[in-house]
Amino acid sequence: MANKAYAKGYRFEREVFKLFSSSGFYVIRSSGSHGVFDLLAVKDGIAYGIQAKYNNHISAIEKQAMINCYETYGIIPLYVYRMKGKPIQIICLLNNKVIKPEELTRINEICGNAHVKKLIKLNGGRKDE
Repeated sequence: MANKAYAKGYRFEREVFKLFSSSGFYVIRSSGSHGVFDLLAVKDGIAYGIQAKYNNHISAIEKQAMINCYETYGIIPLYVYRMKGKPIQIICLLNNKVIKPEELTRINEICGNAHVKKLIKLNGGRKDE
């Protein structure tokens, strides 16, 4: 790995991958990180798109692209970062709530149930709506 920033980012992505995997998620890494998300994590039939940054440098364009994926595909956007010497921070971009790593088992509750409504809408809605 030629550059130190890339190496740090790669190691951090691997750490986030392991964190979600150890919490019962099926996790896939986007090779080369050329897509909207670095990682895709699935648990209980719900997909979470994860943008992992070793620092707190996510652009407004990146955030909007993540929200667009939610609007189009129902993938819940999570922003995961760590500042040097600080613990990992996980933020659900749907409601800007912070999720502690030890709370990943409660992620559906913390992110809210908006994703359920979105999934119903994306799958053709219900007759009673």
